Amino acid sequence: MFTSLRSLLAVTALCLLSLSGCKRDEVDPTKGFSNNIQNIISEDDINKLRSRGMLINEGSQPPNIEGVFISAPHTLVSPYDGDSYKVGDTFTDLVLRFSAQNNADQSAKVDLKTGTSTTGSGIGGFISGNGNKFTFFAEIDLKSGSATAKQVRIFSGEVTADGIKDFYTTLLMKSKTDPNDELIPVGAARVIKDGNSLASKRSTFRKAADEVAKPDESVR
Repeated sequence: MFTSLRSLLAVTALCLLSLSGCKRDEVDPTKGFSNNIQNIISEDDINKLRSRGMLINEGSQPPNIEGVFISAPHTLVSPYDGDSYKVGDTFTDLVLRFSAQNNADQSAKVDLKTGTSTTGSGIGGFISGNGNKFTFFAEIDLKSGSATAKQVRIFSGEVTADGIKDFYTTLLMKSKTDPNDELIPVGAARVIKDGNSLASKRSTFRKAADEVAKPDESVR
């Protein structure tokens, strides 16, 4: 009888340990970033950008973000040290297109238009987030006039029927070939938001022909 009781207690203890181990291994879907995102940008850079007002949503269950959107007015929230622009200045409207979202690895592609001579094509991007809130991280090959560059671009907000609510973006310059010194310095970053708090949905990726000329977000 004592042997049976000891065996029963041992089995109960093993089950409790197993259950507690499972709980410890559970992943909070509202927290953290994937390894793919951490390969694009460091936690230190994320924390620095957050301290400057950049909205960054964590999590492992982001929404579908596919579509074409426009940020207008495209308004500076946080300039870099020595920036020639100040808080509240506006840049040329940003049109962006998210496509090819893959829920298996939380990847997608992004294309950008920020002026008649500037385009960017995504070379790999990954999404974090939960519910309708997301943040998209990508390395972007940029061309502006005679300059070429590689940037880390971050886009954040909340997907709604009308577009991306509370839209924020950061451009962090990683490297550049810039014979006329047109672009922001390597290592510098700007935090920008939609001045109306909504990057509106669009049906086309083309720039508006009647858009008023403004500075490009990547230039000095």
